[in-house]
Amino acid sequence: MGHPEVWGRAGERLLVVGLTGGIASGKTEVDRALEDLGATVIDADAVARDVVQPGLPAYEACIREFGEGILGHDACIDRGSLAALVFSDEEKRRLLNRITHPRIVAEIVRRVNEKAENLHPDDVPAVVIDAALIVDIGATAIFDLLLVVTASEEARVGRMLSERGMSEDEARSRIASQIPEDDRVEMADLVITNDGTIRELRQTVGRVWGEISEKAREHHRQQ
Repeated sequence: MGHPEVWGRAGERLLVVGLTGGIASGKTEVDRALEDLGATVIDADAVARDVVQPGLPAYEACIREFGEGILGHDACIDRGSLAALVFSDEEKRRLLNRITHPRIVAEIVRRVNEKAENLHPDDVPAVVIDAALIVDIGATAIFDLLLVVTASEEARVGRMLSERGMSEDEARSRIASQIPEDDRVEMADLVITNDGTIRELRQTVGRVWGEISEKAREHHRQQ
């Protein structure tokens, strides 16, 4: 427990929970519900945006490797343009990962340690890291618990059509490009099924956060 080789001393003080799920499974809504319950949630996608802000090393490296065509009118990297550039080019995608992934990991570790250093006695000694590819890249072992958000394919397709403006073919193609849902669920310690209403989802999140809180306090007492 704790994985200090990854998280440093924070791994001894905090239960580090990985949160993942396929596209349109509802992870963002789960994040909001957890934060409303007082959880500290680190969104890896938000960190990925932060590390390529203008003036930072990853920003300069991306422009150097991919050209100024990836910039928007505000001189920030246009993530849509960058994604379109690397989506169908494996070599470029690997290059982007080499530029960004070490910096994303370093920033997440920094934020986890910041949480540990500022832990209040009344806080639940846990941190949740929302990252889409935890299972895909084989990173499950660095977390004390893995929480998977899942939903039926029909529910996910419906969300992509109504919320993201995709066609049905595009939505199903995006789902098919990810690992099978059963593989993700099989790796989970805790599962949230999001096929119902927001109210039902929030009730489930409340129950799951209660379980995480108990495990976190037990983990903290053992240190």
